Amino acid sequence: MDMLVHMGYCGWEAFKTLVRNYFLADDHALFPVIKELLSAVEVTPAEVSEMLLRNEDADVALQGLVEFLQDKKQQGEASRDGK
Repeated sequence: MDMLVHMGYCGWEAFKTLVRNYFLADDHALFPVIKELLSAVEVTPAEVSEMLLRNEDADVALQGLVEFLQDKKQQGEASRDGK
């Protein structure tokens, strides 16, 4: 039997759950930046997980996620501007 499961984009609460699961962290200096970026881009929980799993150091992984989200935001802005 096939089943279709709709998985939405990664929101703030889902992100915090992922960080808690991977790094046992409930807060980080980059959280405000990430929260703002998550509200501005469409990214799946799987994409966020992939970025978080790239490094065991939470600081490095979260900085990589910020850069990934900033790139996605810029790509979205460029496509809306027709570039």
